[in-house]
Amino acid sequence: MKSQNNLGNTIEAGQLAAVIEEFAPIFTQEEWDNSGFSVGGANRRVKKGLIALNCTLEVVKEAVEKNCDIIITHHPLIVHTPLMNILDGDLRSEAVALAIKNDITIYSSHTPLDKAIGGLNTIMAQKMGIKKPKELVKGGFGAYGKLPKSLTGKELIAEVKKVFNVKNIRCSKPLATKISILAVSSGGGQGSISDALNVGAQALITGDVTHHRFYTPDGFMVIDIGHHESEWSATTLLESLIKRKFPEFSLQISKSDLSPICYF
Repeated sequence: MKSQNNLGNTIEAGQLAAVIEEFAPIFTQEEWDNSGFSVGGANRRVKKGLIALNCTLEVVKEAVEKNCDIIITHHPLIVHTPLMNILDGDLRSEAVALAIKNDITIYSSHTPLDKAIGGLNTIMAQKMGIKKPKELVKGGFGAYGKLPKSLTGKELIAEVKKVFNVKNIRCSKPLATKISILAVSSGGGQGSISDALNVGAQALITGDVTHHRFYTPDGFMVIDIGHHESEWSATTLLESLIKRKFPEFSLQISKSDLSPICYF
């Protein structure tokens, strides 16, 4: 543990969390989510942070190498599947063990950051030129609005690839007709297809779309840019929130946090 004589220029981890939660309240997280502290706690004193989309073993190793004592991520280290044992050879177990061994605190803002006004869905919509994005569902996931210029399906695909800096996408049959109302849903947002249709959107940009969800009704298309690619803006958003309140706090964005999916 840190010596009490070595706490100069540190702040409590809870102060960083409070800044994030003022923007994205933790009580808005989904029941299945695990936002908040997963290692350490609010009272830990920290002086250098690493921001990432995912808290992988590689990210924890990077934090150790860079002498960071807090990792702030979008995706929680422990979520969906409970961590019942801490075992050698299990990537999550090893990440937790390495963080504990090196006194690294881990905090995440997952679904609250997705849902927040000005959060990931707002950013996705704004990237596409939508000036005043609206909530796709009140208090839920997604955003939508009018494109600055109507586009055909193929024109929209080209714009999406440029805006999100992706070389490969998956999509349903591109519309030949013009698209003016666009919906977005960050991460695995195929559940937002019906919501997009309900608000009159002609296309949805999201990630993690499964095979059968590419069968779309006439006048609508879905574009899958990838989970990682749709949410990478979480890193710069988290950085800006903290820097606005604590400009002197040392922060950097992970270089090792890469998409686990490879394209050939």
